[in-house]
Formats: sequence, structure tokens, C-alpha cells
Amino acid sequence: MSDDQPSISPVPAQPPESIPPTPAVDLLVRARSSRGSQRRAWLRAGCVLLALAIYLTLWTAYALNGLTAYGRYRQLDAGAPAYAMGAQFRLAGLVQTTQLVNSITGDVVSPPANAAWVVARVDVVRQVETDFFLCTFEILGPDRRIWEPDTGSVSRGEPSTCDEESAPLGQTIQVEKIFQVPIRYVDELAGVVVADSTSRDVRQIMAPPA
Repeated sequence: MSDDQPSISPVPAQPPESIPPTPAVDLLVRARSSRGSQRRAWLRAGCVLLALAIYLTLWTAYALNGLTAYGRYRQLDAGAPAYAMGAQFRLAGLVQTTQLVNSITGDVVSPPANAAWVVARVDVVRQVETDFFLCTFEILGPDRRIWEPDTGSVSRGEPSTCDEESAPLGQTIQVEKIFQVPIRYVDELAGVVVADSTSRDVRQIMAPPA
């Protein structure tokens, strides 16, 4: 063989020709994709429903606790006594005013703007010896609005607290509580409630004598 014979160059490899999907394969791919989307949609919907169920369970438990623990009240007849902590409580008077006299300085004290003083006088008789006794009161207004006594604005000559020492068994004492209530609610007050933190019984709303 002669050395002058031309050399043969290798032919470059051609990429494999892609085969277009057949209609059946295309439908199968679309069906699988659709089923995957449906699964994800159902999973998201399930997560939302689970979160909603948890929220409703917690809210119901909270609401029931509020209603059965300290959210239930019973309105008493005018002048009728309430009973708590082994004692009898009777609302002797409930008066609203815009001026109170400080018993120490003699100054006339007015409440903040758009508010009024509400003075409650309560007769207390301890009937049974208990482990804990302390006079604590609240005023109940519309939509279960509650106001606690104002203890620092005005000094008065009447006793404002009672406990085992200041309220001997079988003796009637009177305490005076001063509340600061927005004027728009003073005509809608339901009455005075004994705030007994040791009991979950229905709280009794005392109204003054007619």
C-alpha cells in the first residue's frame, strides 16, 4: 500500500434523535401532574381545617372557662344580701357624685373629666370562721364591664377594708368603697359584686334598697 493514499477523517458522532412523545404518554404525564396538584391542594385544605379546629377548640375552652369560673352573675333583689367567704354582705347605699371631701385635708376632690365618683356602703357580718376573709368589691356595668375601687384619690373617714380582725364574728360593720366610673355608664350599673377569688360559684350582684 502506497504512502500517498489519503487518510480518512473520523465522522463526528451525531446526538441521538429525540423521539416526540406519543399522545398516550402525554396524557399519562398530564394525569400524573394533575393528581399531584390535587394532592397538594387537599393537603393545604387539610392543614387549614386542622388549624381552624385547633383555634375553635381553644376559643371554646377559654369561653367556657370564663363563663363557668368568674363570668357568671346573678342579680339579687334590691336590698337582698349576698353570701361569700362565710359572711353576709348587704349593699346599704350606692350614690354617685362629682365631688368628695378629703377627710384629711378638707379639700374637695373631683374625678377626672368625663367620670364620676360612685360611693358604695356595704354592711358586712361574718357568720362562719374561714381560712381566708378579706372584703373586696367590684362594680358591674353593662356588657360585664368591671370597675375596681379607687384607693388613692380620696381619703375618707369611713373604714374601707375589712378582714378577720376588723370584722369580728357576728358583728355588723360597714365599709365604704369609692369607684371611678365613666359618666356614660353610671346610669347603667348593675350593682356591687363581692370579688371572692377563692370560689368559682356564681357571683351575686347586690343592688341598694329600693
